[in-house]
Amino acid sequence: MLAEVESRQDLFSIAVDGISLWRLLRFEVALQLQNLGLRRISMGRAALLKSLPRAAGQYLLAPRGFRYLGKTSNSGLRGLDERGYFDIYFDDLIDGLPGGAKLSSLDAGGYEANERGAYREPVFDDTAVIVASAVLGRIRAPREGARAFGELAGILDREFDLPEFAPAHIARKYSVFVARRALYRRILRRLGARSVLAANTGQFALCMAARDIGIPFVEMQHGLFTSSHPDCLPARALDASADLMLPDLLTVYGDYAAGLIAETALARHGKVRAVGNPAIEKGRDLRARSFRPDRQSPVVTLTAQGIGDKDTAAFLAEFLRRVPGDLTLNIRLHPGYDSRGDFERSGVLGDRRVRLMPGQSTPATHEVIALSDLHLSVFSTCHYDALGIGTPTMVLPGAGHEAVADLYEKGHARLLDTPAGLAEIISKGQWSDVPEATSRHFFQPGFLENMRALLNELQVAESGPK
Repeated sequence: MLAEVESRQDLFSIAVDGISLWRLLRFEVALQLQNLGLRRISMGRAALLKSLPRAAGQYLLAPRGFRYLGKTSNSGLRGLDERGYFDIYFDDLIDGLPGGAKLSSLDAGGYEANERGAYREPVFDDTAVIVASAVLGRIRAPREGARAFGELAGILDREFDLPEFAPAHIARKYSVFVARRALYRRILRRLGARSVLAANTGQFALCMAARDIGIPFVEMQHGLFTSSHPDCLPARALDASADLMLPDLLTVYGDYAAGLIAETALARHGKVRAVGNPAIEKGRDLRARSFRPDRQSPVVTLTAQGIGDKDTAAFLAEFLRRVPGDLTLNIRLHPGYDSRGDFERSGVLGDRRVRLMPGQSTPATHEVIALSDLHLSVFSTCHYDALGIGTPTMVLPGAGHEAVADLYEKGHARLLDTPAGLAEIISKGQWSDVPEATSRHFFQPGFLENMRALLNELQVAESGPK
């Protein structure tokens, strides 16, 4: 739907001060059209407001002169070792490549204990930037752009029946972006950053702030990122007359992920690098050291998604009724979306063989998968994580499983039809090991070495001719 309207209406070219408004809104519009029913774990207002004085102190006292800053969030604090909770995106990188630090903001509730026990504090809590820009965006109306706001709002109403994207709503989104860009620009200058790495999509204000002061901005793959992702722009977007706010580089997990976006805007510019993932490397090492397969009493781990988990719970309940034998079923909830109630109501949690694991609990998800005989989910990115770690994975037949059709069509995973089918597989121990070549195809080995080379590349580019 988006592709057809984009092409016919030239949406990417609708701009204010050179910035593509459609680029700012594309992800939000896509979520609205999908109507996924995600239930985010809420954060208290007090936690958000507490970030303001903390950020003020950090701004005044923080050291400066960082080779790179990693933009993360509190929900990244999902690893635990003898030092405390660590960020799964950047703490391993900072340990291995000196000169880095973290920017971190609140994005999910339930991580208070993890934050208190974190072994590395962020150099700056940019929740304050998000809160302050949201306020400024509401009290500072844009000085220009009324025509563009009205044009885009009219198209979204006519084409997608989205009257909520009114001119005032789009203007406020743009105003928040402008304020956030200005605040991030001050933060990056104060910290003396030489490059920025962001473990998520949609960090447009941070990207543009980095560009404003002349330092590279690198987007790092977070979850499933294909040509169908709303923040992965098609190659035709490059024909637009507006700024698309593309990162200088995009790092992906491996050759598989790079192949999925081979015909997109970033790939056309040669901006994609396969670097691997530190959590998956830890999972591989843990599985090699500690995993002992047991097809008579297997450990099966399901990763929930916060989407369609009522149907998933019903599937598991029927499966458990059909398997009287010994097994352990781990149900790992999503770290940001709460679906505990779906599993409670199904009766699954009353089975002694089931263990419910909140998303923010330890051990980390990649560790749980590494020590499992089999992984299950509908269309979770953990399917890919499991293959990278070396754990066989199977796809449940819930709504949206077609998103990972490439996995079962190419034989990397198995698509389950019914609870009875899964019960037969478990009872007979009928699953295959993951070949090492497959694991490496999904996740490039040597994460630290690959990132060292990438940072050196950025440093050379930064010091070269302008």
